[in-house]
Amino acid sequence: MSLFSALQVSSNALRVNQLGLQVVSNNIANANTPGYIRQELIQSASVGYRLGSSIVGQGVQAVGVQQRVDDYLLQSLRDVQSQITAGDGVEEANSRLESALSELGDNDISSRMSRFSNALQDVANQPGSAAIRSLAVQRGQELAESLRSLSNATRTLAGNANGEVGGITEQINNLTSHIANLNKRIVEIEGGSVSTSDAVGLRDDRIKALDELSTLINITAIEQESGAVTVIVGGDYLVADGLSREVKTVIGSGVDDGNFIVQIADTEAKLEVTGGKLKGLYNARDGVSGAFTSRLDAFATSVIKHVNRIHSQGQGTKGLLDATGEAVIGNPLLAIEQAGGEIDISNGSFVIQLDDASTGQKKTFDIFVKQQGQPDDTTVNDLLQQVNAISGLQASISADGRFQIRTASPAIRFSFSNDTSGVLSSLGLNTFFTGNSAETIAVRSDIVADPNRLAISLDGPGNGNRNAVALAEAFDKAEDSLGGQSLSESYESMIARTSQEINSQKGINDGLRNYYQTLEAKHLGLTGVSLDEEGIRMLAYQRAFQASSRVIATTNELLETLVNLV
Repeated sequence: MSLFSALQVSSNALRVNQLGLQVVSNNIANANTPGYIRQELIQSASVGYRLGSSIVGQGVQAVGVQQRVDDYLLQSLRDVQSQITAGDGVEEANSRLESALSELGDNDISSRMSRFSNALQDVANQPGSAAIRSLAVQRGQELAESLRSLSNATRTLAGNANGEVGGITEQINNLTSHIANLNKRIVEIEGGSVSTSDAVGLRDDRIKALDELSTLINITAIEQESGAVTVIVGGDYLVADGLSREVKTVIGSGVDDGNFIVQIADTEAKLEVTGGKLKGLYNARDGVSGAFTSRLDAFATSVIKHVNRIHSQGQGTKGLLDATGEAVIGNPLLAIEQAGGEIDISNGSFVIQLDDASTGQKKTFDIFVKQQGQPDDTTVNDLLQQVNAISGLQASISADGRFQIRTASPAIRFSFSNDTSGVLSSLGLNTFFTGNSAETIAVRSDIVADPNRLAISLDGPGNGNRNAVALAEAFDKAEDSLGGQSLSESYESMIARTSQEINSQKGINDGLRNYYQTLEAKHLGLTGVSLDEEGIRMLAYQRAFQASSRVIATTNELLETLVNLV
């Protein structure tokens, strides 16, 4: 090696160590910068050359500046972050649901059922008291109001989550577009090199954007040889090189009918997400609010059916002049069970009792119902004919499709009893509640207007209290349709199940947060700036710089001596 070669090697070493000091300086300056990833100077020995029988080295060269990052660890952090964000959405929905339940306080549905049952028992004890009958009707209204209030609260929660789904696409599109632009600039600066990451500032920005995107949707980020990152969600790409695909919000169909969903704009395929805020909103809307609303509706339907089945067979303090059903009948020529929306009947019959005040006569008539899935099953028209065959009664279908019965004279009154078919409650004749869900449940307006229509007797109008006792016991009586539970037990089971799901979700979220903290500690240990380590590196580069300077100075003295000798 000549003296001039020695000068060149030392000069290169000065530049490399100077660059190393600059990298250390940048790390120290950004020690407290959020999201900053520590940089490292990559050095390698220059290719040597043969001189005689020896291979002579040419010093050191700077390969590039790279970020100290573990891509697998970074992807794991994003995956867990997506799950945490999704869980946070569910946990927030659970918290709001708990608030809705606790807002009822002493007026919760369980308490309302007890008060209604107690009021009916008071009616059974004092069947002649008009004030107690009015109070019982009021307690029924309070129960219906509590169910409607809770239903409205849970549907509002679902609506709020649905609205947030509608506003998330702009955030996703902004981030994917930003990542695509960063891809372009990184590739331009680095020139497609796989061994360097010279665009370290831009790479920091891209990592931040990817991390933020992972809080909205679960993503897989794959770095290509060019330095660009491909972002994949559920098998579809959202970013590839310098291109990004937009997403849009639409009204879904099928299982998503009426709800907002996020689609990929160019293919109109639903964006399949398993994590992130979007998944949390889906779960909050469909899995928390939606699921509880469905359970609440099922419970309210059970209350309506059980109470109505009992009430429809009883009598008030006096007979009826008219009765109009609640079920809307589509085609009166069809079998009864097929003619309406939610008619559930079986083979059997019911009794109509006729009281004629002008003659003092009382007559009973059996109305038969056949329901076996055969062509000769009883139709609505058949039922009309049987009732119209009773002198003094007129049966018809109202203009809005409801079954109605009227007396031909104000002196004639009628009542129902012994319904073994369930047709009275299914058609909504002489029932207590109207509606078919927690959202629509209410006490019949004619009973509210006239509590004397409260069916408390089974032995004829104004005689006895046996039906009031049956109504009072309805909430604590085990039912086969409820799996052997009573209505009260069914409600308690629903609340217990909801509480269990809420606590389970909290446990899952706590576990994910602990796991994230473990991964984050490893990530920060790798990517974070340690002032002690940087100080050691700074001293090492300083010493190497000083040594290279001494080599240059010594070589320069030798050259001067050589020149003087010549």
